[in-house]
Amino acid sequence: MKYISITNANLEYGIKVNNIFWVKNNVLTKEMVRESKDEEVVAEIVAYMALQPEVPRSSSEVLDEYYGLIPGPRGIDIETALRRKNPDVIKGQFVKVYDEMRRILDESGRKFNELLSNQNAVPRYFQVIFLSFYELMFIDRMQIANRRGLVDSLMNISQNIDITRGGNWSSSNKTKNIKAVKGIVRDCFKPSEREDPALDSWLTEFETLLTQSKTEQALYDFKQGFTKLDGRTEFDQDNFDKIIKTLTAMANHSPNSTGYVCVGVADNDNDAKRVESIYGSQCVEYKGFKITGIDHEATRLKGSVDKFFGWLKQKIESQPIQQSVKSSIGRNIKLIDYHGREVVLFKLSAGRDPTAYDSKYYERIGANVEEIKFSEYNELFRRFS
Repeated sequence: MKYISITNANLEYGIKVNNIFWVKNNVLTKEMVRESKDEEVVAEIVAYMALQPEVPRSSSEVLDEYYGLIPGPRGIDIETALRRKNPDVIKGQFVKVYDEMRRILDESGRKFNELLSNQNAVPRYFQVIFLSFYELMFIDRMQIANRRGLVDSLMNISQNIDITRGGNWSSSNKTKNIKAVKGIVRDCFKPSEREDPALDSWLTEFETLLTQSKTEQALYDFKQGFTKLDGRTEFDQDNFDKIIKTLTAMANHSPNSTGYVCVGVADNDNDAKRVESIYGSQCVEYKGFKITGIDHEATRLKGSVDKFFGWLKQKIESQPIQQSVKSSIGRNIKLIDYHGREVVLFKLSAGRDPTAYDSKYYERIGANVEEIKFSEYNELFRRFS
């Protein structure tokens, strides 16, 4: 747990409080995060998304009703709304908007408060911008067309936002400010070309996966790429076979397990430097992980990332696994754009029965994939009964 706890900057482990999005962008102070104000902001945003078209007011009393800490109708209202709209859909939409806001801040080179007006601790301003994006993307069915123009539109936009102070934030004031921001930034959006924009919300999900891998190592594996680092830049078939075998071993961990193999993340500095030496491609770092991506080798092998990705999905079909497992892997494989580096994510969840590879069963012991002995089959199948 020490890797995922919030710590002070002078400690060697955990999540540094100054690196948390809210604090780094001066949306909340460190003290506010320690008082769980970030959870309150998220709860108020989720309530807005779930209760549409109603616009709920915000206050500590309203939050207490949502959580069932005090009696009132809002607890029932939010539970009903979440069941109706599906929490997974709301989560996907939330993460998609959050990812877009992060990209806007990366484009601007500024912190959130600096982009708006350079004032500190701006949680309600954050909500207004976030919910304006949410409405444009998921209510009005639009997508960002001009990210640079959007940055320019958001510069000093606090001058056009008039948020009331105090413990109670009325629904009318919230609505007025969201409409004002939408009117200012709408020209930077266009009608959405995708049926479900939430399907692309993998920037934050990928970072969460990297963080979780530190505490659940048996269900995560990382490969620097699909080619050997010997300079010949040839597709490594043995490595690909091992990726699929590793997935089947992860699926045998337990009936409810889900395993992930990320390709495009180097295990160490030496591999990252070797990738740069061969392909001239620098890695992107995140909490000690070296994200090298696979776009450099995909282009070398098949001319483009899209062509390589299609070819890769076809190669799954030649693997010595059941057709249902092939279909599951092919259906869930993802191509993630992480700050300009393309990462391939393989995923396989456990089935009703253990999963075989080439008529044998494997399991993950630490970072190793080991064959399960025939004498241990009864124990394996009993695990899934």
